[in-house]
Amino acid sequence: MPITTRVQFRLPDGSDFYLQVQRADDANGAIEAVQNSGEVESADLELEMSFQTLNDIIDGQLSARHAFLLGDIRYAGNRELAAALADLFSSF
Repeated sequence: MPITTRVQFRLPDGSDFYLQVQRADDANGAIEAVQNSGEVESADLELEMSFQTLNDIIDGQLSARHAFLLGDIRYAGNRELAAALADLFSSF
């Protein structure tokens, strides 16, 4: 992952937001994510999904990988980043 990554979330109700994820340039590689409303220019990855899909993933009711496979999440941009994010949000 580059030092700064921008992931744009597009929701049908227009409540778009993006995450700016930064990793520390040190030995421990800490990661910090800041959520901002609206759109960002030059997003590394754009994810489009329903609000319900996003909620189900966050609540652990739905695996992000499964949602990708079902077509509930559409993406444009960095495929490797999309796969890595799917692994971060897995259902237990």
